[in-house]
Amino acid sequence: MTAKKSADEWEKLYKEADADCSGTLDVYELRNLLKKGSSNLTDSQIADAFVFFDGPKGDRRITLDEFKKGLQSLQTFIKKLTAMFKQYDCDNSGFLDKNELRKILEASSHKFTEDEVNDILKKADKSGDGKISFDEFLEACT
Repeated sequence: MTAKKSADEWEKLYKEADADCSGTLDVYELRNLLKKGSSNLTDSQIADAFVFFDGPKGDRRITLDEFKKGLQSLQTFIKKLTAMFKQYDCDNSGFLDKNELRKILEASSHKFTEDEVNDILKKADKSGDGKISFDEFLEACT
């Protein structure tokens, strides 16, 4: 699912996903909406997204307002990750290599061992090319 759609486009998709015309989305309707944008989402990721959008009251129904607020939060989060990726992509290659990844990890308060850095790189590097693309970075951070 991309956050690059306009607010009107997201509202239209929300209303189309509301199959029972209840004015809210249940987990199945949200799953169908999310699967339109990313067919490789797991049930666990969909469940996490549902909890995220459902908000603090947790009534197991996502209103349009909750959906819009969730999208705004998601867009803010993606902007921060984009800035972080660009900041640490020192050679402007569009990828994070092991040393650049290490610098991101060192910016946290936790000290990572070489094995931990290697493990994180291996898990994030879905393509297996030894570096992390922006899409792989986003997936690893969400």
